Amino acid sequence: MKRRGFITLFGGAAATWPFAAGAQQPNGMRRIAMLTSANGEDQVFKSGRAARGHSRETPLPRTVTFQAALVLMLWCAVGALTADAWATPLERVEFESASQRLGSSAFSAGDPIQGYLAKPDGAGPFPAVIVLHGCAGMHDTTKRKLVDELVAWGYVILLVDSYATRRIDNACLSTAFATFFRRRPDAYGALVFLGSQTFVDPHRVAVVGFSAGAWVTLSVAEPNSFELFEPPSNLRFRAAAAFYPPCGLAGARPGIPTLIFIGASDDWTPAAHCSNKVAGWGQDGPPVELVVYPGTYHGFYYPQLQPGRMIFDHRLEYNGAATDDASQRLHEFLDHHLK
Repeated sequence: MKRRGFITLFGGAAATWPFAAGAQQPNGMRRIAMLTSANGEDQVFKSGRAARGHSRETPLPRTVTFQAALVLMLWCAVGALTADAWATPLERVEFESASQRLGSSAFSAGDPIQGYLAKPDGAGPFPAVIVLHGCAGMHDTTKRKLVDELVAWGYVILLVDSYATRRIDNACLSTAFATFFRRRPDAYGALVFLGSQTFVDPHRVAVVGFSAGAWVTLSVAEPNSFELFEPPSNLRFRAAAAFYPPCGLAGARPGIPTLIFIGASDDWTPAAHCSNKVAGWGQDGPPVELVVYPGTYHGFYYPQLQPGRMIFDHRLEYNGAATDDASQRLHEFLDHHLK
């Protein structure tokens, strides 16, 4: 039996444009590539819905780096201050990132990490989703959306905060690589933490990441990535979803079902890099689906990016149609692999 992974493009051909270019594409959606893989079933989703994406062409003023950094810091601060006031019960929790293997028998101790936990009513056990934020943390409005949706869908959600205990404001520029390596153990530490909760089914846990967190997501989705750390032998992620990851930095083909969302006009993590990476991963393995939204920029899932703006010389802008479609696809994807 073979499993199929595929690239879905809303509107036209596969992304092949240069770093900061968009593509003019007609309405409609069609499947443009079929990747056949080694074990299992047919494609996860039916690809036939008409495109609901749109492009806003109004030029935006450029913002200096200091202002951009200030905006990013305020996003993090607002989320931390308002989380306890949400209507859905949201518990602040603490756990340790996973110990990392240094040699045949030596491990480095994990760091203390904070997170925010929410669950459906009842005793469970429920499937769960671990969420990894972007390079500037996660704004309260995005947290609220994810918590409301995932709990309503019947999932426990753990929002991992990789920055609070490390006193990091953002890691969008020179510290991006170093922070990535520090964050990988956080995902496995969160998995171990959820595995110890009686209301969580430890064998039905997915990881969902955004931007820099999506880079971490693709990393922990690699085959045998857990061997670098020290999680219990029976704990593994079952599925992964990555929103606008830097695909050019991704490593081996994911060893679990993976769903990737990217904007065709993204000039921070270009869609062409993801198209090339998925094609280069080849045909063997669990399904990998790439969904490309035309006229859509980096950060399209963040409601606070209305109107769009320039941050660190990149355009970020919310796109409600792309967000709605991505939420529906994420819901179907999680239910297919975790329920």
